[in-house]
This record gives sequence, C-alpha cells and structure tokens, in this order.
Amino acid sequence: MHQRNFKKLLHSKRALAVPVTYLILFVSLIAVISATYSYAVVKIGSRAASIKAFVAKQNMQALDDAVRSVAWSFGASEVVYMDDCGGVFQIASESKNLVLNFTDEQTFYDIVFNSSVGKAFYQLEPSESNYNGLFIRGDYRTIINQSSSIMTQLFVTVTDEKQTLILYYRPLATTAVIGTDNGKPVNLIRVNIINLNFSRELLLREKFYLKVTALNVTTVSSQYMFNESISSLALKATLDEASNVVWLPISSSTEGAIVNLDIVICNVKIEKAEV
Repeated sequence: MHQRNFKKLLHSKRALAVPVTYLILFVSLIAVISATYSYAVVKIGSRAASIKAFVAKQNMQALDDAVRSVAWSFGASEVVYMDDCGGVFQIASESKNLVLNFTDEQTFYDIVFNSSVGKAFYQLEPSESNYNGLFIRGDYRTIINQSSSIMTQLFVTVTDEKQTLILYYRPLATTAVIGTDNGKPVNLIRVNIINLNFSRELLLREKFYLKVTALNVTTVSSQYMFNESISSLALKATLDEASNVVWLPISSSTEGAIVNLDIVICNVKIEKAEV
C-alpha cells in the first residue's frame, strides 16, 4: 500500500515538473524580451538625440555663415532658416564679457575694451556621444592674430547631462607699419570685434527664421608713443573666465616707435524674422 502511494506521488511530481519548467522558461523569455526592448528604446532615443544634435550644428553653422557674410558691410542683412532640432534656441545679448588689456607687461597696462559681446546657443537633449569641449569652428583661444584663423567660436559644452551648443566671436588683431614720424616708425594695430549685444533676447523652439543685420561699424582709436626701441606688444583677451595673450611685432628705431591702436567693432543684430 505504501509502495503504491509512493509511486503515485513520484508520477505526480514528474507531471508537475513539466508545466513548472515551461513557466520558468516563459518568465525568463519575458525578462529577456523586456530587457532587449528597454535597451532598444534607450538606443533609439540616444540615436534620435544625436540626429537632433547634428541638425542643431547645421543650424548654427548656417547662422555663423550669415553673420560673417554681413559683417563689416553697413546695412547688409541675411535671413537664415533654422530647422527643428528638438532643442531651445536662445540669444543672450548681455553675456560673454570681453576685456582687452594692451600692455608691454613691464611699464604699462591699458584696458582698451570692456563690454559684453553676446552669444547664441542651443540647449539640447542628452546624447549617447560625449562632445564636451568639441570645437566645431574655431578653437580654445580667446584672441587670434592670424588671418588663416576665423573669429568664430562654435563649440559644445555638457553640464547636468545637457548639451549646449554655443556661438560667439573672439577678436582678431593685425599689425602693419604705415609710415614714419620724426624718425619713429608708425605702427597700426587693428583689433576687429564682432558684437552681438544689439540682438534681441530670444527663446525659440521648433522651426523658425532669423534675420541677421550688420547695423554699423564703430572705431575707437588710441595712440602710444615710445622713446626707446621696442620689439613687440601684447594684447590679453579675457572672455568670461578664459584668457589668452597674443604678442604683436612692433617696428621701432633707436628713437622709439609710434603705435596707433584701432578697436574696430562691427555691431550685428540677430532677431526673429517673420517669413
């Protein structure tokens, strides 16, 4: 009797094991499908964010092209189409304070410019790619003195897992000898600045058009007299927390040198265009 019951119990356990096994397999399969689906959703979302970031870069490069196209041409204007990239476009006209310090780093220091120059930027979604610190145009220097370099600074920053695509302009310094005066060579240092702080404060989404206009060009001139030979002078540019120095060659004689410094500012206005 007991042996017969034991056999029945054994057969019942074997019979029960089959559906339990299938249940375990089913639950495991559901878990794998759920994990795969979640991973796919994350990947698709990240890929979509990367595509949107690419569109934003195209938009900002088009805006930069327009600014540089109209700059230095009084009254010139251009309309730019900004495609929907899922981000928020903004103009901060009072940001990016630029300070220019003209000096020989020994006997004199002269602040020749101290004002905001403004910036345009996109706030973007997080992306699977880390572009933090990537310069799309320009580089880290806050001032340049090479004609082969562009004034544009277009780059990406990442804070709090959000990407920000920023556009503004750094000064360009050039130097030339334009004559002599009482035995002293006359040097001209020209510093070009593209200023966006006449732009309207903007906060735009989706698709829109921007109008870029060169309002005017203003020049602030100074003259410096040197009674002994000098070979170079420095311009230190500070943009917010970042700073760099360029050394500019100066032609001089035993009598000294004359240096004329022209700060040439092109005021560019960016506003929403009604098209």
